[in-house]
Amino acid sequence: MEHHSEYFAQIGRPELTSIDALLEVVFQCTQPQIFSKEELQRYESAEKKLHDLLRELDATIGALKATQFCLIPNDKDGTGGRRFPSLQRSLENAASHIRWSLIIAKKLKARSADVISYCITFLCSIFMCESIAERDALELTALLMKAHGFSDEELLVFGAGAVESGRFRQRVKAYVKASSTIQKAQEAFLEQLRTRPSRNAEDIKALSKRFAELIKDYPLQSF
Repeated sequence: MEHHSEYFAQIGRPELTSIDALLEVVFQCTQPQIFSKEELQRYESAEKKLHDLLRELDATIGALKATQFCLIPNDKDGTGGRRFPSLQRSLENAASHIRWSLIIAKKLKARSADVISYCITFLCSIFMCESIAERDALELTALLMKAHGFSDEELLVFGAGAVESGRFRQRVKAYVKASSTIQKAQEAFLEQLRTRPSRNAEDIKALSKRFAELIKDYPLQSF
């Protein structure tokens, strides 16, 4: 949290340095399991709407490109024909973000879901903190996933031999490689945090409380 707080302060985003804002980032990067059929249906419905919206966006971008993004034709005297470059960038950025999200969703569904799949973005983030040893990073991630409700058996993957095998480093590298526009998506998410109140306030509070309870008895001195 100190690492990310310093980063957000440096880039002029002080509203993202509070504990609540950082906990929301942690919550979003360590999504809990889907427990009910109703919740799964909501996710599937959202994904379908994104597919439909992407098709509409691509068609709209194609139509506008045919006019060089001019919505007013040139008059005979040379007036009119005004272009809208900001509209072009906004539509193309939206299409890029949607396409990235659908690629990640497809990759996660392509293999059987495991605990790593639910916290891969958090692992990517914490592996960037050079001051944090990989073993400590995995211990912290395991503790967060336990706070989400994963069992001790499911969390064994973070235990003995995890660092030596390099499997987490391989998963992180593969995820980053497959997500060439991940930075844009992260920026979009941070912008959402800045412009709207949290929709997951109660969930984040529950995670924070559970995490605090677990960390009281945590054995490693590094925490």
